[in-house]
Amino acid sequence: MLKWLRFSAVVTVAVIVLVAAVVPVGAAEDKALPQWQIRQWDDSPVRLELADKAAVQQLLAAVPLAAFHREDLAPNGPGWVIETRVTPGEAVALRQAGYHPVALPDLDKAGRQAMEQAWQAGTRPEKSDTAALNYYPTHAEIGTLLANLAATYPAICRTFSWGQSVQGRELWGLVISNDVNNTTAEPEVLLSSSMHGDEVVGMVLLVDLAHHLTTNYGQPGYADLTNLVDSTEIHLMPLHNPDGYVAGTRNNANGRDLNRNFQLPTGTHPSVELENLNYMAYAEAHHFVVSGNGHGGALVVNYPWDHTYTFAPDDLAMIQLSLEYSTTNLPMFNGSFTDGITNGAAWYRVDGGLQDWVYDQTGCINVTIEQSHIKWPHHSTLTGFWDDNRDSFLNFIDAAHSGVNGAVTDSADGSPLAATVTVTGNVKTVSTDPAHGDYYKLLDTGTYELTFSAEGYHSQTIFGVSTTWGTPTVLDVQLASLATPVPDAGQLVTAVAAWPNPFNPGTKISLTVPKAGPAALAIYDMRGQLVRSLLSADLESGVHPVVWDGRNDRGAALPSGVYFARAQTVAGKATTKLLLVK
Repeated sequence: MLKWLRFSAVVTVAVIVLVAAVVPVGAAEDKALPQWQIRQWDDSPVRLELADKAAVQQLLAAVPLAAFHREDLAPNGPGWVIETRVTPGEAVALRQAGYHPVALPDLDKAGRQAMEQAWQAGTRPEKSDTAALNYYPTHAEIGTLLANLAATYPAICRTFSWGQSVQGRELWGLVISNDVNNTTAEPEVLLSSSMHGDEVVGMVLLVDLAHHLTTNYGQPGYADLTNLVDSTEIHLMPLHNPDGYVAGTRNNANGRDLNRNFQLPTGTHPSVELENLNYMAYAEAHHFVVSGNGHGGALVVNYPWDHTYTFAPDDLAMIQLSLEYSTTNLPMFNGSFTDGITNGAAWYRVDGGLQDWVYDQTGCINVTIEQSHIKWPHHSTLTGFWDDNRDSFLNFIDAAHSGVNGAVTDSADGSPLAATVTVTGNVKTVSTDPAHGDYYKLLDTGTYELTFSAEGYHSQTIFGVSTTWGTPTVLDVQLASLATPVPDAGQLVTAVAAWPNPFNPGTKISLTVPKAGPAALAIYDMRGQLVRSLLSADLESGVHPVVWDGRNDRGAALPSGVYFARAQTVAGKATTKLLLVK
């Protein structure tokens, strides 16, 4: 069930058109470029079962497999399994190294060749207007499908192009919103797919999603979908790598893996491919809250970081966001990965991935959504993928409203501000959209301390901001200009926050006491049992630091897990969640 959301007042401005509208099918660029090519196959799929991650590394060191990628690796009970493609020479090298590859049916080849035959014959399976796609559209047909939706539903969708590929193919896109020709104070969500040209299920699913949102908007029985479109600006980019799609290959026309071609937070691994440069320009021109990219070869939602084993600052929110997708996709949720999600580096560390760049450079939480074990499944199976992913898409988009959101404005005239929002203990800030002053910070269930700052204004810190995942906490803030006296801090409330969190072995808890008098602070476990009394005393009003060393009242070290710090003062109660990691 999607949640109905309350928002601050909306201010509309004329939309800035970044790039030209979609070029209609039949334009010069489509006539000059082939829509498909026959792929030549020089490898075949095999399966290898290995004892652990170390054994995976040993195999790849002994026999570097050119086609091996992270999506070919999956947990297999206590061990790991590789299902990848190998050349005849690699198969011989594996056997000579003592490995025993097991041949698998070549479902990717069968799926691609079936569609090549349909493209060559110019035929399509019979499909009703309301059903999901049961064929793979050509690049030009994607443009036609999106353009037809925009022409049929101009009040809620419009086409756009976010650039061109290396070979000059248009990168089609569609925006869906209730006021699509104007920007409003609402979260922006971006869904793209198929930056690997041979991982194509997600491309079809995004065309299905565009059709589902537009055709059912405002219809009886679709109140939740209508509310979602009314409260969110949804950007869909079905085909990130059209040149690879035409050729049936992973890489783009320059032979580059586009998901290894984004700059790392360290500043290395620069982006140079045209498709990625166009994506980056589009992402930086918007204020996306969440985004995802469709892939194939596995069934899992993979969240940052990819390039380091260190947890991202928003790790807990990323887990919740990933679960929003996987929980309603039963094949994914019940698959090889626990609950259908994984941290990227914990799966297999890679450099230059899109999701790390997006999170690092724009603040948007981006995840990789692996939607099919088979990268190019037979077209007859596509409608089943839509059934598996439909609710997952809707829940994922709706999750952009979780955590804390609101507007930051000038206290004197109410004008929107370009402000920064900082959560104490979280180094990853978010910024407002300066056109409307709206901000969105995804936060897991807990109690937080938020600071709002803008150039030329007094900063303001709000204590005791409580959130519950799935239910938005709306917090509008007015900042006073530096030209005015320091604003009244207002009435403090009882609050508790901790840093670091997650922690090991200890954490510093900040207890806010709004009124002098008796105060208590204690730690409870997930069952609600008291494990440590940290404080019970008369305190003056203000913020009081208390250190917890991760031990119980008997001095014994507690195991890893979730705990709760609960505070009580004469003014009220507050609770925050703590994660002890060993």
